[in-house]
Amino acid sequence: MKSPTMNFTNRLILFLITGMLLSGCVDDEKPPKNTLSEEQMATILTDIHLAESRVNRLQLRSLDSSIMIFNKLKNDIWKKHKVDTVAYRNSYSYYMTHPQQMTRIYEKVNRKITLREKNNNIKF
Repeated sequence: MKSPTMNFTNRLILFLITGMLLSGCVDDEKPPKNTLSEEQMATILTDIHLAESRVNRLQLRSLDSSIMIFNKLKNDIWKKHKVDTVAYRNSYSYYMTHPQQMTRIYEKVNRKITLREKNNNIKF
């Protein structure tokens, strides 16, 4: 026969562990300084995905040529948004470790691409 104390202790431990696990899922953490906003990331990622699509549509036979053109387009995107690659990469790394925020960003990306398609404005 189990004692009521052991049963209570087991429940308390289970409750505490569950509470700690759930509290770890909250996205209250503030991004590091110089992290791009979710809106900035969504806008930049929209342009990056459109650039990737543009290069794919060229159907170049040489992978090197595709990479060279894509890198040129990315440089144009950095200039357009006045962002350097370090700020973008650090922001991307931060958001990749915060899936709820990255999901919100990609929801915005999808909306932006859909809107551009409707307006026939696929250029970046």
